[in-house]
Amino acid sequence: MEPKKTDLRVIRTRKAIRDAFCAMIMEMDYQDITIKELTQRAMINRNTFYLHYDSLDALLRELQDEIAGEFIEKQVSYTKMADIRRMIRVFFEYMATQSPLHDRLLCSGSYQFLYDRINQQVMGYRKLMNRGAFGMDEASENIIFAYYGSITAILYRQWVADGKQLSLEAVIELSTRLICEGMSSVVKY
Repeated sequence: MEPKKTDLRVIRTRKAIRDAFCAMIMEMDYQDITIKELTQRAMINRNTFYLHYDSLDALLRELQDEIAGEFIEKQVSYTKMADIRRMIRVFFEYMATQSPLHDRLLCSGSYQFLYDRINQQVMGYRKLMNRGAFGMDEASENIIFAYYGSITAILYRQWVADGKQLSLEAVIELSTRLICEGMSSVVKY
């Protein structure tokens, strides 16, 4: 038996909702987004929105899960400093190719809560998959993962805030030096 295909109307409606939502994110803070305005922009009624999503939070969660999933798909080990260097490069190269929406969601102060949730999701997965990578107790490894996850984002946000004045290679090199030399006391070469 063939898998059931999604109705084209459903696909179009979800796309209209998603497009309107993303446009609104680019224009305003999350707390200013309303279902009323979203449905007007998507040219649907309120009931149609609720057929697809329970709330704006559910729609945002879908976006969050997609972004986190893209990072989680990039498998990496943390057992050697070369692994960490590679992950820093992967992060910056990936982010540099994303739409302005990603920068808005990950770098705008009003969406800090979303970045924090994405970071927790990704780093939680990384901790689970790389438990014991540093040969330390769980509490110490949690500190290392928190350091790596937060400092990488801080450096990326600063690069964006500065208008990406440094070249991609320059910011990767500088970030790698800052992160890895700070981590070299606990990660084997």
